[in-house]
Amino acid sequence: MRIVIGILGVALVATLLDYGWYTSQLRHTMTTGIGYGAALLTVVGAVLGLHAGRLVRGLPIGTLAGVGGALVYYLLIALVDGRAYGSAIPASWVALWLILSVLNGRWLRAPEPWSWRVIGTRGVLAAVLSGAAFFLVMNTLWGRPPATGRNYVLQFGAWVVAWAPGLLVLTLSRSPGVRQRT
Repeated sequence: MRIVIGILGVALVATLLDYGWYTSQLRHTMTTGIGYGAALLTVVGAVLGLHAGRLVRGLPIGTLAGVGGALVYYLLIALVDGRAYGSAIPASWVALWLILSVLNGRWLRAPEPWSWRVIGTRGVLAAVLSGAAFFLVMNTLWGRPPATGRNYVLQFGAWVVAWAPGLLVLTLSRSPGVRQRT
């Protein structure tokens, strides 16, 4: 039940951040993007920490993943593909899930860390499933709003869809027979 509440909490914070972004008409800069990523992913880290029984220890995990994912995005924009909605988005999405998986599996789970195989499998699975879900709702989240304005209830639902698969993958109990320690 905690993970469901956590997913709803992440979606709520994402929706509130979007509301603030759109209503204040913030300009997309590297500073605002990194700040947005750090704020939102700190909540994701809190959810992972809460699930592991270590709420406070989870906070920096999310912050690091948010900053790391944003930096990957801006690096790719500068060096590979200058389009704001180009290949940098999926690559940074994968990066943030891999960072979350490593920090969740090694640091948050210590003294009984996940094996590197489990970390890699969960990180890739979280990135792929959550990435596919995000792709399905991306136009709702970032597309041009209808003439009547953004529907933030719909925005909230889209964020639930986008975040749920990855968070579920990183918080599922370990499968029988899977070696967790290295």
